[in-house]
Formats: sequence, structure tokens, C-alpha cells
Amino acid sequence: MWRNDHLQELAEAPIPILSVYLNTMNQDSTRHLQMPARLAWFRRRAAEVASTLPVQENKQFQKEVERVEKFLDGRHPEERALAIFSGASTWAALPLHASVENVLEWGKPAVGQLFRFLTEHPPYGVIAVDHQVARMFVYRLGELTPLGEKAFDIDKSQWKKKDLGHFASERTRKTRGSNRDLYDHRLEAQYERLCHETAEEAVNLWKKFEFAGLFLVGSERLTSPIRAKLAQHLSPLVFSIPEDLAKFSGRSILRRIEPLIAEFEAGRQVVMVKQLLAEEGKFVTNPDEVLARLQEGSIHTLVVASDLSLRLHQCRQCGRGTRSADPACASCRGELRETSLLEMLPGLAANHHMKVEFVSGAAEQLLAKMGGMGGWLRQPKARAAG
Repeated sequence: MWRNDHLQELAEAPIPILSVYLNTMNQDSTRHLQMPARLAWFRRRAAEVASTLPVQENKQFQKEVERVEKFLDGRHPEERALAIFSGASTWAALPLHASVENVLEWGKPAVGQLFRFLTEHPPYGVIAVDHQVARMFVYRLGELTPLGEKAFDIDKSQWKKKDLGHFASERTRKTRGSNRDLYDHRLEAQYERLCHETAEEAVNLWKKFEFAGLFLVGSERLTSPIRAKLAQHLSPLVFSIPEDLAKFSGRSILRRIEPLIAEFEAGRQVVMVKQLLAEEGKFVTNPDEVLARLQEGSIHTLVVASDLSLRLHQCRQCGRGTRSADPACASCRGELRETSLLEMLPGLAANHHMKVEFVSGAAEQLLAKMGGMGGWLRQPKARAAG
């Protein structure tokens, strides 16, 4: 499973890198093309880029093109799209469950679309529990990845020796009422302990993977103690699904929970945008002001419509971005190159410890009223008295 820190690894990888975003699913299943459309587009775009490169660089480019083409040729994809990064010491191919804008670029890794996917689809924790085991997963980008299991091992042998009474017959064993109650109480206490240990493990995983929420799948008798043990501030982000799915395959669990996760995520995004609309004076929405504030580091959270396309020019020397069409950077007179806000955001987020949220659906429609994006401003720290 890809995590956000993989973006940083790509950003630090030796360049040049061939970046490819490619829709891989055949849009018309009734057509059996001699050459898949994805491969035809890839070859055509690679030829266009090759025609702009010096001879020596072109040799290296063609080597990476052949590597990617070999990977794509004859492949029968199940995903909707792929993000591929190929370089002298880099190879990464990430399946995506949603369509992308087909892109082929050479040079710095083009991580903008991948950044958007990872940000727009945050990870969710899933724990499927029954009386034998708690199975832990992380859900992201249409995949349910196992994180481990906790067996619910309970040794009842000593209890039975102490609590069980005489044989009523050779096949039937009776217990006295008080002993039966004691046995049940001990059993309940053991399950409560195991559920609390499961909650502690859930918190550790939450910190590691930065879950946007946690789904507990199982009977209320088991999920309730887990939920009760979690910190109070996490409680609004924990949801119970009262179904016994712990013994089901990961694929079956995914089919059941994926619509629920999508519903929750859509609701979370709407609440966030409504909060942005309600907090006038604490955020900026004008594109030029947002861009300036982003680069000075005075925005702590940026909310962006998923389909927003904001073309920019970025200085090759100082890295500043602008919407101006001037031929040189206003700050250092360096050469400008075409880019987009999407391609600049990963670096800005990392450099200024800024959170970025991409929204779609109903939340995106609300955000469109403000021009498609808005940023919460960092509040100045109060000076210490004296």
C-alpha cells in the first residue's frame, strides 16, 4: 500500500525520471483492438517528447520508455489507471481505482496527480472481530490491505475443573447456577481484556497510518468494549458495522464496507467545506492571494476542488510560482517554466507542514462558490505575558 511518505521518496530520487499516468481499462469492452488504446497513446506521446531532447538524453529516455512499454505490453489490467515512475534507480507502478489525465513527462517526477489521489482518499482502519480473532486492515485507493491479526485465545480448562459439577449421565454434565454465573463472568472479563488490547493496537495503527476514521465490524458485544477504550477525541471517527464478517475473505469484507467508507468520506468533506464557508475572516479564497500565502507558509490547511485546473509559471531558479505571463521571474529574473498548482502543492505542503484536502461531489459543488479553493490562515501566537 502506498503512503504519503512515498511521495517524498520520489521527490528525492535521482533525476531524470519518466512519469506516466495512464488510463488502462478498455472503455469499450466490445472492441478488441489490435493495439490497446493505452499503448498507442503511450507510444505517440513518447515520440513527441523524444523529438525535443538532445541525442544523449534521448538515449536514456528511450531506455525508460522501453522499460515501461514492456511492462504495459500484453498486460491485462484490473485497475482503472496506473501511475508509473521509472528512472535509473527508480521503479514504481501504482494501480488506481479512478480515471486520470493521461500524462507522460520526463525530468522531475510529476507527482501532482498521485498527491491528489492520496490526499483525496485518506486511509481508513478496519477491524473485523469475532470470538476467535480480530483482523486488522487499512483501506485506501480501493484496496483492503491486511495489517495483522490478534487471536482471542482463552484457556477455560482450569475454570471447568473448578466450576463444573458431577455428571448427571455419561453424556451430560451439569453446573450449579452460581458456578455457571462465575464461569460466564470470567469469560466476559477475558473478552473485555482482549478487546481493550485490540483497542490499544488500533491506536498504534491509527498513529502509524494516520487513519481518517475506523470501522469496527462485528457484534456489539465485541465492538463496544473496543470503542469504549479508544480516546474520547477519536470517538466521532469510529463506526460500528454489526455484522459477523471476521471469517470472510478480504474481498468480501471490502465489498461490504467500501460503500460505507465512501458515504462517510463524502459527508466529512461536506462538513469541512461548510465550516470553511462559515468562518469568514479566517481563510482566503482569491487565487492570487492563496498562491502568495501558500508560498510564504501562512496557510495551515488548503481545501481544493478535485477538478480545479490552475495553470502557473514556476521559476527554474528560485522555485516561486506565479499566474503572471511575464517571461522572467519578478523576484530573481530567472527563467519560467509552465506548471500547475497541482504539481507545486506536494512541495509546498512538505516545506510548510501544510495540510491539503481535495474534495469532490457535493463538497466540490459548495467549494465552487468560492472559486474552487480556500485556505485557513495560521493564527499568530499570543505573546507571553511580561
